[in-house]
Amino acid sequence: TMAGDEGEAGLTAPEAKTETADVKKDKLVQIEFAPVEELKASTVCCCCMQSFYTSWPAMCGVQQEIQCICCESQTSCKCLQHGVAENRVCSRSKSFSTCIDTSMEEFICLESGSEFVLCFCLKGASTLWCGFKDLRPCAGKGNVLCCDCRFGIPPGDETVPFGIAICGKALHPKDYKGGSMQ
Repeated sequence: TMAGDEGEAGLTAPEAKTETADVKKDKLVQIEFAPVEELKASTVCCCCMQSFYTSWPAMCGVQQEIQCICCESQTSCKCLQHGVAENRVCSRSKSFSTCIDTSMEEFICLESGSEFVLCFCLKGASTLWCGFKDLRPCAGKGNVLCCDCRFGIPPGDETVPFGIAICGKALHPKDYKGGSMQ
């Protein structure tokens, strides 16, 4: 369950931290990234890659995961989720949030999460966390409808390898491996 189910009084800081851990543990944000082998016409500029993802109906929605230095966010929103009993509502959401939480051992600048159903057919969830526990490079990937974007600063094999390509044609290096050029 998400925070907000516990009543009008809300959550105290330790409970909010537990709820956030539960959101990540229970994987309310279930991201389904576009498989690399299904990307088409990838264009790459140094550390960024944009491709087309046309698998129907999997492309219908937003799937995203981003991290940058001290923040990370995950979002999953799927369209065309009609016909399911739990989605028979115009608008429903549950959320929690904590900001500048000094009550815990770990200092948290911002932590939030939400779960939602909109317009009888959109269903999703998201989380956001900012703090200073683990500093990491900037990287992200995901799709909004048919546009799949990925980036990594610095570029690398785990994110987006350095290269230049236009519409699936590698320019530099000529044997570039990434996106639709596998």
